[in-house]
Amino acid sequence: MQWLNALPPWPVLALLALLASRWLTLPGARAPFHGLAILLKRLGNKVHPDISRSRFQQQLSGTLALLLVLTLSLAITFGFYLVSELPLVLDALILYFCLGSRLSLQQAALVADGIKRQQLTLARERAKPLLLRDRQQLSAMGLSKACIESVLHYNAAQLIAVLFWFLIGGGLLALAYTLLQVAARQWNSKLAHFRYFGRAAARCYQWAVAPGLIISAILLAVQTGLVKAWRNFRHAGALYLNIPSRLLLAAGASALNSQLGGPAFYAGIKISRQRLGSGTEPGANDILRAILLVNAQQTALIMLFCSVLASYIASIILLA
Repeated sequence: MQWLNALPPWPVLALLALLASRWLTLPGARAPFHGLAILLKRLGNKVHPDISRSRFQQQLSGTLALLLVLTLSLAITFGFYLVSELPLVLDALILYFCLGSRLSLQQAALVADGIKRQQLTLARERAKPLLLRDRQQLSAMGLSKACIESVLHYNAAQLIAVLFWFLIGGGLLALAYTLLQVAARQWNSKLAHFRYFGRAAARCYQWAVAPGLIISAILLAVQTGLVKAWRNFRHAGALYLNIPSRLLLAAGASALNSQLGGPAFYAGIKISRQRLGSGTEPGANDILRAILLVNAQQTALIMLFCSVLASYIASIILLA
């Protein structure tokens, strides 16, 4: 069966890792990056202890810290590639850990359960791992909206964007993207302390995650209707959200026939964001529907990879 040697390795690895992350997820699948997040938090506190310095100094120290993390981590990983006899196995392991687990979806489902039981305080506490924004004053509708946006963004950033960069450049590029993601979250520029220190990480991550947001928005629009999603996007002003984020939330609002976006508070600071969609106000059931949409999208990707590989194998066999 010589045609097996002709199979493109990265699509095969992407399919296997996608299947593993969907059905064989280990409890500590994101443990290496959780450890990295702790290190980045300590690094940020070490090199950026206060906000009394000038903006330029804060931005410079944040840029240098980001370069240090990326350079050191990728150099060590590249060293493993040089000495490894099975680089494809290393690619597969990196992709698996970058894809992580489905814990965020499970947490969102628990939030929906708390809202359904009218246990709003419990639901807010359960939403803590999902949301950076202030939760104490969120109503059931506001909490539902925030969780829906988190679920949609999780799928685009944690799954589709990782697969995109892996297919473009293998394990190293997928790792570089995930490092940017972790750094941008730990030094989140929406928080006052990291407003300037985390700006470099935020801007780099914004560019890196854009393909995942756009692809996810397109898949959502194809699932539920292109015209309505585009209308939601056109009617939303350019207030705060960038174009890829607006596309994703517009498609999500269309798919759920609900309203997304709107103002959000981070550490007591109000961020004015545009509203998207003209449907009903979201509730607990809409969180569960968003999870179903994400699962359907993942299933569609699995079927797409299987179809591409099946076509490739069939063409090789017929030409043999």
